[in-house]
Amino acid sequence: MSYPHSIPRPGLRSRGLILLALLAATTGAARAQDREASAKNECRRTPSLSEGPALGFGRITATGRTPFVRDGLAQNGCPDASAECRERAYLVTGDPVILGERRGGYVCASYRGAKGDLARTGWIPADAVAAEPPAPVALDDWLGTWTQAEGRIQVKPGDKPGALAISGEATWGLGDHERVKRGGVHLGEISGTVTPRGDGASFAMGEKETLPVEKGGASDCKVWLRRLGPWLVVEDNLACGGMNVTFRGVYRREP
Repeated sequence: MSYPHSIPRPGLRSRGLILLALLAATTGAARAQDREASAKNECRRTPSLSEGPALGFGRITATGRTPFVRDGLAQNGCPDASAECRERAYLVTGDPVILGERRGGYVCASYRGAKGDLARTGWIPADAVAAEPPAPVALDDWLGTWTQAEGRIQVKPGDKPGALAISGEATWGLGDHERVKRGGVHLGEISGTVTPRGDGASFAMGEKETLPVEKGGASDCKVWLRRLGPWLVVEDNLACGGMNVTFRGVYRREP
């Protein structure tokens, strides 16, 4: 991945914070944006687990560099093969990617490297990547401490065989020194015990116990998780903490 060459390191965290803020729009606003995005071929959001096409996993097979391609919100008419649509950030042969929606000759892909807090999502040529069948996910493959910008999730064995105990903390505004000084950082927490189904798990935080996500109330915190390649992909319903707080993102396991 080209971040060391195409995006200055000092900007990674601030870009991650901006991404988190954008993801924290209200549900109604998000749906309105999704309708607009269909016309603009948008591909820049954290991969969704609760709606849309099922996510896949693959690796870049094209030789040389495979640049990300702008969407229609960044440049009218994109994605296409023109120089105007080509971005500076790129992937290289063997890079793992999360695969989402396909449009024409392009697939919406997400990547997070071994360094830095920011996951990169954008269009790439579909013929530059090969999908791989889902790999078996054992219970131990979930365990550990998973992190992203302003998010941290711990996964431990649950009290019952086959169960996982999941807990996490997330913040919004921690990278803003002025906000920190005036006590304006918003906080969120998740906690639940769940039995995963292969590479997926979900739960809702009820008043007294963990609930299946479909039985959670409209105001309950709901969380979806999926193990894909080296990552833990997380989505929530934006009800798991203070304003603008979200656990959504692509997490990497700490060594």
